[in-house]
Amino acid sequence: MDTTKILTALRAERDQIDRAIAVLESLGETAPTKSATMATIASRIKATPRAKKRMRSAAARKKMSDAAKKRWAAKRKTAKPKADAKQVAPIKAAPKKAKRVVSPESRKKMAAAQQKRWTAKRKAAKAPAPKKPVAPVVSTVAKEVPKA
Repeated sequence: MDTTKILTALRAERDQIDRAIAVLESLGETAPTKSATMATIASRIKATPRAKKRMRSAAARKKMSDAAKKRWAAKRKTAKPKADAKQVAPIKAAPKKAKRVVSPESRKKMAAAQQKRWTAKRKAAKAPAPKKPVAPVVSTVAKEVPKA
């Protein structure tokens, strides 16, 4: 977003807040009911002028359209001319590749291999993990030798 657009938006918000503050201050020191206060504030805020959305007239839109068409026409004139359609050979579409088909024999072989892998996996899951041998614990406490 452009910095000037951001500043414009922030200033508009600041003006709206200033108007709301002015409305609140204009209420004076009397304390009317909450609903009456809100209605008064809402009516005063609605009455304050807001920035209107800019609308372009039909004449302005036509002028912009003509200018754009003029730019594109100038760009087309400076572009390199393309060869005539008669001179250029038509581009042939690439032939479609034949869809690969697996023979029934190959399907059976693949199914058998897959079944073999799954049975091996199930068997490995059922078998308990091999126990690792436990090393004997060596005591680090020195044994007392009885005196003779």
